Amino acid sequence: MKSYLGWLCLWPLFVQAEQAVRLASLDWPPYTGHQLEQQGETTVLLRQVFASMQLELQTEFLPWSRAIRASEKAGGLYSGYFPEYQTYNPKFILSDSLGVSELGFVEATTKPLGQLNVASLAQFQLGVVQDYVNLTLVDQMITRGQLKPQLALSDRQNVLKVALGRLDLAVIDRRVLLYLLEHDTEVKRLATDKVQFNSSFTELKTLHLALRREPAHQQLIEKFNQHLQKVKSGSAAILQASD
Repeated sequence: MKSYLGWLCLWPLFVQAEQAVRLASLDWPPYTGHQLEQQGETTVLLRQVFASMQLELQTEFLPWSRAIRASEKAGGLYSGYFPEYQTYNPKFILSDSLGVSELGFVEATTKPLGQLNVASLAQFQLGVVQDYVNLTLVDQMITRGQLKPQLALSDRQNVLKVALGRLDLAVIDRRVLLYLLEHDTEVKRLATDKVQFNSSFTELKTLHLALRREPAHQQLIEKFNQHLQKVKSGSAAILQASD
């Protein structure tokens, strides 16, 4: 995913917010996270778009499954959640693309798996994060019973399992893996030089804001999309001027 953090900081921040939009998210660095600078680059992008709409963004970070469940409840605390891949859920409306996530696999450096394909995947012990969307082929194979992965609560758990030899591979976003290896103390200690990203079988997925399917949210998402394009266009002009 292209980093928006640098140029978004140039966008005017002093906007008088009339209302607040409350959303749920998760700790998924570098995209989102309560301990990240400005709560992550995707949060920064959303904050700037809502500010241009005279709206304040309020984000609460929860475990992923809980974030989705809490956003489903009509009249609940949250209007929706982010970031979500391009999937169909009749309970939610998705925004235009906020950016791109490159999904692939983390593997052990001592046991590189080479060129992965449908036949080879079934031979390995695979890890996935509970309730995450995976590569399309992986999810199809899981549905058909061709893969029976181990479930984890986070990407960092899977990275550590691969580093310690408890998994052959695990589904992960490339930039999430790089962030964990650089910034997570335990991952740095136990997984540095022991894991790597397998680039032989990857998939690009777009990231979106998901709002609960309600008439008011349909209007909000349409307005959000308009302002999203304006923010992106404005930032592109800033980048061109700085070159």
